[in-house]
Amino acid sequence: MQIKKIPYGDSDYGKIIAQNKLYVDKTRFIHELESLPDYIFLIRPRRFGKSLWINLLQYYYDSNRKDQFDTLFKDTFIGKNPTPNKNKYLTIAFNFAMVDPNFDRVQDAFQRYIDKVINDFLERYLQYFDHEKISEIKSYASIDEKLQELFFYCARHQLKVYMFIDEYDNFTNTILSTSGKVRYLDLTHGQGAFRYFFNLLKGLTSMPDSGLDKLFITGVSPVTMDDVTSGFNIGTNVSLNKNIN
Repeated sequence: MQIKKIPYGDSDYGKIIAQNKLYVDKTRFIHELESLPDYIFLIRPRRFGKSLWINLLQYYYDSNRKDQFDTLFKDTFIGKNPTPNKNKYLTIAFNFAMVDPNFDRVQDAFQRYIDKVINDFLERYLQYFDHEKISEIKSYASIDEKLQELFFYCARHQLKVYMFIDEYDNFTNTILSTSGKVRYLDLTHGQGAFRYFFNLLKGLTSMPDSGLDKLFITGVSPVTMDDVTSGFNIGTNVSLNKNIN
């Protein structure tokens, strides 16, 4: 019997399975998540496995990975007990730890990162978008225009998107601790780009047949989410839910 290696530092579920590394099966919690509201907010400490969990959910829900389902999940609880939503969604994932937290650069870095994720999304799901629409979305200068047109298109064509946001408070926490409260408030209050991003998501979820069907957000603190609450007050904080503790 081959002893499995411990996947220290690995947050890619597919890689862990492909390399026969140890994975402690938590997939039964997918059933718990699907019994909860559509827009979820979960707080956990660092090194708790949040990024791996979000990565696993992408593998599970991604419509592009239907052919990989048995390979990825055959030895797990969810592989033997799948939900009706498996491989049902177009998935888009953000990790805000990848945004430069330097206050003088963060606004541009945030917009560039969102822009790159949107472009990657369009490339991964080419089969659902005509070339003209892809060119149109990419041509917009601002991320709010790109996101609006992307999700308007998805709504019109009944394409359901599952959005994941990992480390949602990473760069805001860094700015709060290194640049001070005033600059932190510039991002999370008033006309701050970060606050507007969540306000935009809220607006997208309120559309009829919204393309943004589900949303899962993780972070280490509720502070930032409290500060953007009026811009995003639809998320259900499940951090103390005993069924997923």
